[in-house]
Amino acid sequence: MKKIYLTSVLMLLLLPMGGRTYALDQEEVIYQFDSAYHRIRVTQNGNIRALRFDNNFYQTTVDVTNPLRGHYDYAELFFDTALFKPDAENVCMLGLGGGSIQRLFNHFQPGLDDLTVEIDSAVVDVAEGYFFFDRNQMPVVVDDARRYLRSNQDKYDMIFQDSYTSNAYGTFVPFHLATYEYFLIVNDRLEDDGVFAINVIGTVYGGEEHRIITSIYKTMSEVFPQLYMFAADESQNVVIIATKDSQRLTRQDLLSRAQSIVNTRRSEFPQGFYQSAYKLYDTAPSGLSTALVLTDDYAPVDNLLR
Repeated sequence: MKKIYLTSVLMLLLLPMGGRTYALDQEEVIYQFDSAYHRIRVTQNGNIRALRFDNNFYQTTVDVTNPLRGHYDYAELFFDTALFKPDAENVCMLGLGGGSIQRLFNHFQPGLDDLTVEIDSAVVDVAEGYFFFDRNQMPVVVDDARRYLRSNQDKYDMIFQDSYTSNAYGTFVPFHLATYEYFLIVNDRLEDDGVFAINVIGTVYGGEEHRIITSIYKTMSEVFPQLYMFAADESQNVVIIATKDSQRLTRQDLLSRAQSIVNTRRSEFPQGFYQSAYKLYDTAPSGLSTALVLTDDYAPVDNLLR
């Protein structure tokens, strides 16, 4: 494939960016490449650099003056896994993008043994070249996430999933990473007290039964006894955290655990960690009773309403 380097781009429209709006006519396209999986673009507007796939859908943003700023706020919700697994020693991260989650954990918890699985080698190169990702500090395997988990028998304290693909209509979780059969594999690769966290873009309430969050939640509930949803403030991102626990924790339980962590391990977490415990949804998403259970035979994730 031919690499294309452009100095500027003129587009007369505005696109939402995690709750912030940027004028595309002010952006500079600093890198463009067609990989086997995506049309990849790296753009910059002032200090904000963005990774965009395919039809200009944003995947990652970063402040080039400080790599720990400028990211989507949902990335910090993955730290809420500590409320359920405070003594985690390792994590497998499925999906890289620009590496926001990887950078945060590498900074705040450098002792955590982490491994990233990313299907597109070109994305790894772009993350390293433009988004402050260092594969020497944050190991990465180029492979399909499901294939890797199926073929590798290692057990993990935590598995994070932030994997997305896109088409002309939007961006969505790849169908084979959203089915009942897939979640069985994830469950099997977790330790008995392990935690799984997945980022899903969509709405939780509103009455529609055929929405991606509702269907993924219902499908995961067929495998995991407990599910907890934490909502981002600046975008329609919801991080669903799944555990194998038989007993459910209340909001007050989580707040107490968050306070204990802040009191003893403050330096290992972002500034807003305690407040993120308040972002727990108290109830399951609406429309759950009639929602789809996604399977390998039928998982229309790109057609589900948000």
